Amino acid sequence: MTAKECLLFRMIEFPSENATLRGKLYVPLAASSQAPLAPLVTIAHGFSATIHGMTADRYAEVFQDAGFAVLLYDHRNFGISDGEPRQEINCWIQARDHRDAINFAETLPEVDPDRIAIYGDSSSGGEVLVVGALDSRVKAIVAQVPACGRELPPEDPDGALFAQLGESFLTGDVSGTTETTKGPLPVVSFDQLGDPAFLEPIMAFRWIIEYGHVSGSSGRTGRPRSPRLPLRRFIRFYARPISRRLY
Repeated sequence: MTAKECLLFRMIEFPSENATLRGKLYVPLAASSQAPLAPLVTIAHGFSATIHGMTADRYAEVFQDAGFAVLLYDHRNFGISDGEPRQEINCWIQARDHRDAINFAETLPEVDPDRIAIYGDSSSGGEVLVVGALDSRVKAIVAQVPACGRELPPEDPDGALFAQLGESFLTGDVSGTTETTKGPLPVVSFDQLGDPAFLEPIMAFRWIIEYGHVSGSSGRTGRPRSPRLPLRRFIRFYARPISRRLY
């Protein structure tokens, strides 16, 4: 780690659902023992772009420059975090990872536990909408191009579906079955007929390949370029983030 990186962040780890998640903690550079506690933003990557090399650290630095602490981490089964099977996505478990990141953030001496926001991109953008609707500790949500499915959620006049969502998030069995699992599939492919991928547009393949060559991301090499992802599919996320006001 360079001297500059030492100033920017320190490496951290925290437990979640019997796995250890790892990442980086960014603290405002002006922070001191006399400074007020900093508001914090948790950031987790989307479908496949882990924290090393795919710009998530740049977002963290911008928040840091604006006076925020940032907890940036890899989801379980990805990057520098533990978890098996590797490269498997379970959106319910990842939502619980967000919750446990908040649990960890509340213990940090530099952080104001009453000012915590959560940030998600793509698939994790959909997840933070759910977590923010269900966890009263979340005071703000940033959902960048959230993946919320192709259909609108059904009407829920009596709140029964919302209650079911909360039960699944907190205590439900989200281990999945063969019938609720899609994959393994590559993230991208230049040949959707011969080697179908989860992200179908050819522009997705071009972006990952071209970005990897210019940024030093893990998109350069053959396997990380198209990791095979068993995608656990459950009841479609249904969230009402405006069901209460978020300050």
